[in-house]
Amino acid sequence: MAVTKKDFEPNRLFWDARMALGLSRPAVADIANGQPVMSTCEHEPMNENYIGRIEQGRIGGGMCVERRSALCLTLEVDDPAKIGLIAERRRPTRSAPSRQLGRRPPIDDGRNEGTAENDLVDFASVLEQRGMSNAELTAVELACERIDQGFARMPPDELMSKLRILTQLVSQHLRQPQTLRHHERLVRLAARVAGLRAWACFDINDHHTADRWFEAAVTVAQDAQAWALGAWLLGAQSLIPWHRRDIRRAAELIERGVYFASQGSEATTRAWLLALQARAYAGRGDIDGFESSYALAEEAAEVSNERDRRHGMDFAHGTLDLRYYGGTGWLLLRQQEHARTELTGSLNALPESHSKARAMLTLLLADAAVQSDDLAEAEALTLYALTSTIQQPIVPILQQGRRIQRLVHQRDPASTAALNEAVQRFSAALTTVATKARL
Repeated sequence: MAVTKKDFEPNRLFWDARMALGLSRPAVADIANGQPVMSTCEHEPMNENYIGRIEQGRIGGGMCVERRSALCLTLEVDDPAKIGLIAERRRPTRSAPSRQLGRRPPIDDGRNEGTAENDLVDFASVLEQRGMSNAELTAVELACERIDQGFARMPPDELMSKLRILTQLVSQHLRQPQTLRHHERLVRLAARVAGLRAWACFDINDHHTADRWFEAAVTVAQDAQAWALGAWLLGAQSLIPWHRRDIRRAAELIERGVYFASQGSEATTRAWLLALQARAYAGRGDIDGFESSYALAEEAAEVSNERDRRHGMDFAHGTLDLRYYGGTGWLLLRQQEHARTELTGSLNALPESHSKARAMLTLLLADAAVQSDDLAEAEALTLYALTSTIQQPIVPILQQGRRIQRLVHQRDPASTAALNEAVQRFSAALTTVATKARL
């Protein structure tokens, strides 16, 4: 039977929320289109007509996750159901069974022969809670994937805004009944989002918060036996003590990550963990341990797959590129020529858009220049790295920039005026961005 306009039930909840804020339909559309979450939406911007169709009940919860989240933020609610964004709203027809949403048939009290059948129906209905649709869950997973892929190109405040929205969305769905399979996917997604949020906190020097997010994410991944995800999380968490020069603690986290990877991980994550382990050996001056672990990492990387890439992993010609870690290891072992070869190769393979990663590699090359007593080269490379990322400042770049500044100053105090000024500007930019990110 054809559906007519009268078959739809008006969405009074949405209308009430709009009226409470004194917003017109065009205003709701404009504000929603401007929400950060819409940056990943693949549909056309919403307009007045679209908002009208929502209020008529012709559009319900079947819209994409980005639009629904943007409308929730615009109308200041934390649950789409509060503004009627559930399944398409239709009036009950005379031919439809008379039932209320969410009400199950009454369970027999056990005094008749149908008890077993009724119990089975009730049990099955509990196990088959529908919750979000498969398309909706896939859309949220893709939104997370796009944030991961764009992590290297986004400033910390913009990144944190997107991750907060995604965290709220995933948490909201985890509180609602879901099928078992969807619940498992949501749990894994929650762990990945938490890991990205932890990494974003690390980038703005909020190490305490980053550690807490990492710990929560690792616990979830371990409980879900998502070993590859857990291995990546532990490898990422090891960066916090690594940048504090606490090599022992970093090595402990990496060892745990290697164990996770051994429980069931693809080659990509395993290779990345082994490269981190090799660098940790170099940090302790163990050249044999470094060379052994790095050889294992390179062997695993030969069968890596870009499909398994997560933030922190770089690829070149379709395979995992570990030269950043190899170069850093050689640098720690004061083998600057080996380091320069590895680091230059890694830098040349990185896209120009990955300005933060390129800056880190440039600063490591500056470190190699200091080891070779080429102070002019070290200063020029450091100035370039700080200047090129002033719009995307992160703590690791500032930390390494200050290290080069200190090393150059120790050798030639009179030559660091420009470097001092660049470090101060970068530090001020980072403070501004970090303040925005924490709001």
